[in-house]
Amino acid sequence: MDLRLALALCGLGNVDNITIRKATPKDAEAACAVLVRSIKEICGPYYKNDEEILAQWLENKTPANVRRWIESDRSYCVAAVNGKGLVVGFASISGSDIMLNYVLPEALYRGIGKGMLQALETQAIASGVEHIDVVSTIPAKAFYLRNGYVSNGAPRYVGRIIGDFPLVKTMPYNNALNRTS
Repeated sequence: MDLRLALALCGLGNVDNITIRKATPKDAEAACAVLVRSIKEICGPYYKNDEEILAQWLENKTPANVRRWIESDRSYCVAAVNGKGLVVGFASISGSDIMLNYVLPEALYRGIGKGMLQALETQAIASGVEHIDVVSTIPAKAFYLRNGYVSNGAPRYVGRIIGDFPLVKTMPYNNALNRTS
């Protein structure tokens, strides 16, 4: 299938027309669908499509939970939305921990994940966070390394597969936080 046709069928079309914005509760169902597809279709093969690993990973990926994460004052969530208003990516940070950063398989390698990561980092800096931690998946590890994250401990097993990679990035000092009025 022609890539342009595939993108149009999934509603991506012109991926240059992506808006990254604060997620709203109305995004929960579509964001959940992004999480499920990304985990199954992008991550699954790296974890040998192990049913037990995927079931545990997907266990809390429900529209109700995503809505709670969006509404929580403990997390900041963003959605990547295309020109047709369809959610093609979803990411969240809680304090200094990136919890999620997923895009639809059709949206990979188009800068959407990086844009969402930058939005989370901007929020973290504004909140006074000095460093951001993330436990990366196998397919996302190179993405985080390209974006300035470094190893922060030994990789961990996911089932029988070494598949969790603790990473950290030091945030630039935020002079705005120390201004006196």
